[in-house]
Amino acid sequence: MPIDDQTQATVRELWAVGDAHQRPPAPVPESDPWADPDQGADPGVTVVSFPGTPEIEVRLYADGRDTVLVETTADFEVPRTDVTALVGEVLAGRVLRRPRVRGVLGNLAASLMGSPAPAEAEIRVGDRVYSTPITARQPLSVWLMSRPLADD
Repeated sequence: MPIDDQTQATVRELWAVGDAHQRPPAPVPESDPWADPDQGADPGVTVVSFPGTPEIEVRLYADGRDTVLVETTADFEVPRTDVTALVGEVLAGRVLRRPRVRGVLGNLAASLMGSPAPAEAEIRVGDRVYSTPITARQPLSVWLMSRPLADD
């Protein structure tokens, strides 16, 4: 399935942001209209990956409601208009952490149930703030947990 013009433009913008931070993404294979679709692959998704630290995976959906996964533990839902700016903020290291206080028993119960870690990742893009829980996956991201705390 060919990539639509809006998605292709976003992929080019992501490459430009990656180059500006000396972190170009992994190659995005061009869609071949004659190739058989991959078994189990979603034909309406284009994935752009930035290997390294922090590891970033951008999933561009056909409907424009995209996701940016940072270090496999923070999954931001972002409209297409802010995807490139949000990735630029991550590559620049401007991710903040907002701790959530639950007490010792609350944190223990959360870790046993595999629920989010006691913190959220926040990224400011213009006048908007995107926030998502940092999930408790092993190994927990040292890069994300070392981010500065958000001011109230």
